[in-house]
Amino acid sequence: MPPTPKDQGIQPPPRCTEDVWGAFRLEKGIVFLNHGSFGAVPEPVRAAAESWRAKIEARPIEMIGRRMTDLLDTVRSAVGEYVGADPSRIGLVTNATTGVGSVLGSIPWNKGDRIVLTNQGYNAVRQAVHYCCERYGCETVIVDLPLPLDRPKEICARFMNAIDRRTRLVIVDHITSPTAVVLPVAEIAQACRRLGVRCLIDGAHAPGMVDLRIDEIGADWYTGNLHKWVCAPKGSAFLVASAEVAPWTHPETRSHCHGRGFAAEFDWQGTRDFANWLAIPTAIDFVRSGFPGGIQQHNHQLAVWAQHRLCNDFGTRPISHSDGSDIGSMATIPLPPEISMRFACATLFQAALYDKHRIEVPIIDWGGSWYARVSAHAHNRVEDYLALSSAVSAEMVAGGV
Repeated sequence: MPPTPKDQGIQPPPRCTEDVWGAFRLEKGIVFLNHGSFGAVPEPVRAAAESWRAKIEARPIEMIGRRMTDLLDTVRSAVGEYVGADPSRIGLVTNATTGVGSVLGSIPWNKGDRIVLTNQGYNAVRQAVHYCCERYGCETVIVDLPLPLDRPKEICARFMNAIDRRTRLVIVDHITSPTAVVLPVAEIAQACRRLGVRCLIDGAHAPGMVDLRIDEIGADWYTGNLHKWVCAPKGSAFLVASAEVAPWTHPETRSHCHGRGFAAEFDWQGTRDFANWLAIPTAIDFVRSGFPGGIQQHNHQLAVWAQHRLCNDFGTRPISHSDGSDIGSMATIPLPPEISMRFACATLFQAALYDKHRIEVPIIDWGGSWYARVSAHAHNRVEDYLALSSAVSAEMVAGGV
């Protein structure tokens, strides 16, 4: 178990530049520690999307019918440079769940095929796999990832032990949604390749949180959101396919460009509002500014400090390593066990934090223990985490514990 982070000299970073933290339009008076759910769009990115939307509405046929292919080429080039992937093998989608659905819908399943995923997988992905199994007679195999998590070598071994001759696909989170821990996806993907098993990485949280070189990871597919940590408008995400699987990977919606290549098929899935996708390059530029090394570096340092401070305040041990080596811009903090004596369920405690203390933070009941998953972004301050610490203390006092 990782040690309790005491006397390590961990300090919070200085704030990002004011033009960056001041660009968010979050409601004043709310402590927003849940950037990880849907993100928040800063003003320059919102303005870019609105500008593109106005241009499209002014000349719909020219913009959509004649220019959109070239415009989306530019977007995919910007995404490819940012995440380390060949733009010709990047498909734009609305969210990572859609990327997962595209992969599941492209594989020719047979009855008895097995899909491996973890007990920490995102619920929407689990539901998509469940539907696939119901439809085709496939089976799921769940890899248990206990808390605190093992070292990378042991995590990889857990996946390998779950694979057998019937395994068709392994789905692994780059960053776990409930516990916010970075998993060794490259090692798992490479091991899957050696065993001849397809691998899909659900990187919903990874872009903008960790450095990405997707083509070097070596997975068959990688899907990620840009509306979370990159701060693109909602509905901005991507799916990367390897050169081997791209020819037979298709979007969930087949349209006019079917058979014209991976990127073209995903670019055109029917009439839609393309403005959000066209604003993606502006969002990438935004998160690269405002702090030495970009906002990503600021967020990581703040998350590491928040984990250190809150675990000390709560008297709990971190579920990830206290040096921050296996977290990005979120940290999942074990709460004092006395809190569960005060509230009937974690959902009620989360509601109390928002209703009474104006703190927006997810509270997770995992294996009977409660956790707060705190996010760190450019708009966050040290005071936000101190407010959460004070609120937890106040609720414990109010409950007489």
